[in-house]
Amino acid sequence: MLAFHPRFVRTFDDLPGRLSLLIHAWNGCNMRCLGCHNHEELIAARADGSHLNAEQTIVRIAAANTLFDAVLLSGGEFLIGAMAEIEPFLEQVRGVFDGCVVIYSNGTFPGKLERLLARGLVDGVHLDVKLPYHLLDPSAESDLYEAILGTVPSERMRRSLLASIELVIAHDSPVSRVRTVRYPLLSDEYFETIASLVLDLKHKHRSSVPYDLNPYYAPEAL
Repeated sequence: MLAFHPRFVRTFDDLPGRLSLLIHAWNGCNMRCLGCHNHEELIAARADGSHLNAEQTIVRIAAANTLFDAVLLSGGEFLIGAMAEIEPFLEQVRGVFDGCVVIYSNGTFPGKLERLLARGLVDGVHLDVKLPYHLLDPSAESDLYEAILGTVPSERMRRSLLASIELVIAHDSPVSRVRTVRYPLLSDEYFETIASLVLDLKHKHRSSVPYDLNPYYAPEAL
């Protein structure tokens, strides 16, 4: 069952030039990334009596229709749930909200991303790319994956992560972004390698999706 944190966030920063409503799904995550700001509330803790269900969330989105330019759906990992619930929810969002709809994802579900983009249920994706997956073998670099992702991906998952990067860049939405946190454990070479991969894919697909290298903020500093 879809569940959402009751505190929605008004933001100008997540989608530059637009006033957005950021909504966090309370559905867990398949990663435990270094410095995750949502871990305690949304991942480690199960949804409790304070959460909103899908219907309650739709009502609140409908009430905000004329006040915001975009709805941003984050997590946890928003796509970790069943498509049988995600698709009807997004269809309802489209029915009550006139602005753009963007989902945040860690890239582990490229099939779901492709379907939602193809159906027009979302306008874009903000994709978090934590490491240069194309160069890091999970078996040989398991310690590094564990330190940054909190898990060691299978080879299949690594291919999924790479597929999501190419999918989002090829889709070329004006509201999509590829982004990386500048983790203090990593040297600049890692970030330069990710940026190079994104640039190569942008040239391949003639895409204008931006790449953002964002500062790292330790959770206790917020």
